[in-house]
Amino acid sequence: MKITNHKLEGVQYVESPNCGGKIEPKFIVQHYTAGYNAESAVNTFTNKNSKVSAHITVDLDGTIIQHVPFNVKAWHAGPSSHMGYNGLNSHSIGIEIVNIGWLRTLADGKLQDAYGNIRRQVDFPHGLLQAPNPRVGSGIFVWAVYPEVQLQAVEELTDTLTDHYHILDIVSHEEIDSRQWKVDPGPAFPMNRMKRHLNNVVRGDDGEKYKITANRLNVRGGPGTHYEALSILEGGAVVDVAERNQEWCRISNDGWVHGSYLQRV
Repeated sequence: MKITNHKLEGVQYVESPNCGGKIEPKFIVQHYTAGYNAESAVNTFTNKNSKVSAHITVDLDGTIIQHVPFNVKAWHAGPSSHMGYNGLNSHSIGIEIVNIGWLRTLADGKLQDAYGNIRRQVDFPHGLLQAPNPRVGSGIFVWAVYPEVQLQAVEELTDTLTDHYHILDIVSHEEIDSRQWKVDPGPAFPMNRMKRHLNNVVRGDDGEKYKITANRLNVRGGPGTHYEALSILEGGAVVDVAERNQEWCRISNDGWVHGSYLQRV
C-alpha cells in the first residue's frame, strides 16, 4: 500500500461529508461497524444526517474503502481521551471493520444481535468467540470472528499508516471511550497483532514535553505494573519522553510511566 496526499492509492474513495478541519494523526483507532456488510457502513458515512464517519471501512473480504483523507478529522471516536489527548477525532485515524460484534445466546441456542434480530450459528461461517463483557451486560455473549483475509487487510493498512505518520499508539474504541460504554472492536479482534506494527515502540524523544496529570505517579523500572516502583512523581511535574513501548513511556533515564497520565505542554 502507498499513501499519496493522505489517500491510499488504488482503493475506492467514497467521500463522506461528515468531517472537519486538518489534523496531525497520532493514534489509530480500531472499530467494528456493528453491521453485516460494508454497504450499510458506507451508506451511514455518506449520509450527512448521520453525523458519523471514519477514514476507512474494511469489508469482510478485505476490500478497503476510504472516506476521509488521513489529515482531515473524521467523526468516529466520540467523547474520548488517551495519553493526555482529549477528543481523539482531532488526533486519530479511524478504521471501521465490518463485523456485527456481540450476540446474546438465547435459551434455545439461537442468537440475538444488538438490534434484536435472531440469528443462528451457521450464519457465522468464520466462527464465534464466547467472552463476557461487563459493558454489554449479564448473560452469555458470543462475538463474531473476523475472517483472516479481513485481518490481513487491516494489518497491512495499519503497517502502512504507522510507516507514514508519527503514530503514538494503536487503540480500540473501547479503551479510549470516556463514557465507558463502547466495546468495539471486541475480544474477537487481535489488538496485540496490530500493535506489533507500532513504528515507535523504540523511538527516541519526540521533541515535546509532557506534564504529569495524576496527583502522584509511580515511576517503574520497566514498561508495566509488574516492574518495581523506583520513585514517585508529583502532579504537574514536566518530563521528556525518551522512548515508548505501546502505552508506556520512558522518561529520560529515570524509568517508565503510563502514558495515560501524560499531557502535552
